Amino acid sequence: MKKSNKYAKNGALIFGLGNSFIELIDQLKDLNKDPNIKFNWNKLLTAAIKGATVGTVVGFGIGSVRDYHNSQEKLINLNKHLRDLADSLALDKSSAEFINLNNSVNKIIKEFKNHFHKKIKGELIPHGSTEKGTALNDSYDIDIAIPFQSKSFPNNYKMYNEVYKYFDNRINTLNIVDIRKQKRSVGVCVEIKNKEYWIDFAPYKLSKNKSSGYLFVNKSGILFNNSTIQKTDLSILKKTKFTKVQKHLIVLLKNWKENEGLNLPSHFLEHLVKDAYRINKGNIPKSIDKKMIMILEHMANRLHIVRINGLENTNNKISESIDESDKQNVVDACKKIIRDYEYQPNSLIANFR
Repeated sequence: MKKSNKYAKNGALIFGLGNSFIELIDQLKDLNKDPNIKFNWNKLLTAAIKGATVGTVVGFGIGSVRDYHNSQEKLINLNKHLRDLADSLALDKSSAEFINLNNSVNKIIKEFKNHFHKKIKGELIPHGSTEKGTALNDSYDIDIAIPFQSKSFPNNYKMYNEVYKYFDNRINTLNIVDIRKQKRSVGVCVEIKNKEYWIDFAPYKLSKNKSSGYLFVNKSGILFNNSTIQKTDLSILKKTKFTKVQKHLIVLLKNWKENEGLNLPSHFLEHLVKDAYRINKGNIPKSIDKKMIMILEHMANRLHIVRINGLENTNNKISESIDESDKQNVVDACKKIIRDYEYQPNSLIANFR
């Protein structure tokens, strides 16, 4: 919608109501002075019409100026600008900072495997956004899955606590400065060159002769312990792949949702991008800006009704990880960007910066 039309409607409403309110106050004052005076509805209506007329003219004039300036704005190369922006926001694995962190993680993994070598089956599995290439450079962690043999521990509770105790005993070694119990993993904080990073180790006990197994789900509280186990196959997560363009889109969307304060888990967002590509198969736009609008329209139209389950566990209802009010906030934010883009395509850069 052109600003001239939008501002004209808003001006008519605001000025019309404002002028009629002023007329209402004046008449009420006159009634207080002389109770015999009758309320003049025609005069109130005339005031509303006059106000609406003035508001329409003023709003149309201001909007027309904005429309003119908008029409004179030169369209930039959105493909290049959005790619460059995504590259600047994404984690650079070739940076000295990340290489130092990765070296530290590898040392921790090596020591861990040496200690539990009789209980671990196969290799530890890196996964998550850092592994998939969709992490932001200013907010990322490293996720490691630990597949233990089916008979390694008598139960998952014992497995989880043994991993926790192992890292607890190694604080102040291998750059480890802190640890914490999390819902499905043990968080390990390392400090490198005065900066802290978190590594999440998720132990799971394999089922006999299978790649799937069970995570320990930590739900212990002050009075009650409702901890349980959850079936999973974290090796499947490592197989999740994104194209270079999809990685760019996800990075831009992650940065946007953080800037907007939207409650939309990153793994849910990644599934929505995949779902948008699936739904629009055969009609995927060529340019990255139109691909972004395709995804935003998909979220705006389907976020309340889409059903997405985890690849590693179909009982993991990812689409139910946020409530309806949070979903509506995301929908409203998507619609705003779409409106801005329809009015001025260049606005995509400002919205995702």
